[in-house]
Amino acid sequence: MQFKKIQQSFFFGLLALVSLSFLFIIHDFLMPIFWAIVFAILFNPLQQKWLSVTKKRASFSSFLTIVTILLIVFVPLSIVGSLVLKESVDFYQQLSTTNTEGVQIDFLEKITVVSRYLEDFGVEEAEFKERVTAWGGQASRWLASQAVVFGQSTFSVIVQFFVMIYILFFMLRDGPAIEKWLIHILPLGDHKERRLFARFVSTTRAVIKGTLVIGIIQGAIGGILFWVAGIKGAVLWAVLMTLLSVIPAVGPALVWLPAGILLLLTGSLWQGILILAGGAVIISLIDNILRPRLVGKDTQMPDTFILISTLGGLSIFGITGFVIGPIVAGFFIAMWHMFEEQYRRELELHG
Repeated sequence: MQFKKIQQSFFFGLLALVSLSFLFIIHDFLMPIFWAIVFAILFNPLQQKWLSVTKKRASFSSFLTIVTILLIVFVPLSIVGSLVLKESVDFYQQLSTTNTEGVQIDFLEKITVVSRYLEDFGVEEAEFKERVTAWGGQASRWLASQAVVFGQSTFSVIVQFFVMIYILFFMLRDGPAIEKWLIHILPLGDHKERRLFARFVSTTRAVIKGTLVIGIIQGAIGGILFWVAGIKGAVLWAVLMTLLSVIPAVGPALVWLPAGILLLLTGSLWQGILILAGGAVIISLIDNILRPRLVGKDTQMPDTFILISTLGGLSIFGITGFVIGPIVAGFFIAMWHMFEEQYRRELELHG
């Protein structure tokens, strides 16, 4: 009996060691694996439709689903990305100290207008110009360094993208079999495991769909407002607001609020009022109305949990954290609900 316990302890220790070693080997590809799982969950209804069309040919249906995903997701993203890249280069050239004389004069004139307002608060014009000029130089150097980093990481991004597509094919084709295997092998009990899988699927779909819909609407409205106000690079700022919309309540305001204030300070009154009013009334209202309906309702989580889990996920995992954070929070709530149910039954049985 003692020898059997030693065997079991050695086996589980070896199992843990091998599992951790495998995770260490593939740690550079954990994000592609995660996004393959997310896309498989998100587009499972499309996979089911293709299965009915192809008469249950799983491999062909998975291929058609991936082609559809590429056409409706990644092709538009590449088009928008090329526009953003072009406008980013133009924005960098405007900030660069080697810019044309006309742009520099216009920029200095706007600084002078702002400095007149700040003189009442004890900020000298020369000091303000010096600080703004220094900030422009730092911003230019930062943009240049980010362009270099992006160029260096392009190959890695391409490799991870194709790894994600490759894994996605098998997730779509073998998803139900993988789920059954995990339910069979995990020692939590089939009922609890199915509940956890259901929570994972519902949270993932709600977060992706809700964040995507809210982000696109807010970014589009923000871009239109910027375009009407005559701000250059409207597509760039629209995409930036879309990305920042993953931060509940305050995300897009990090763009439109400073832009509106700067327009007012530089004498562009109606443009500044348009940006500030549109941001406060329309963009913020969309977040307050749609996010609880699209995210909170389906995830069955309070708004506070969604906010702090999203911010925590972003701080740890980067942009992917806007999905990972709420998923972990969803598991946290589900596990404690299971514990509560189990504890209640123990109380009823044993007092």
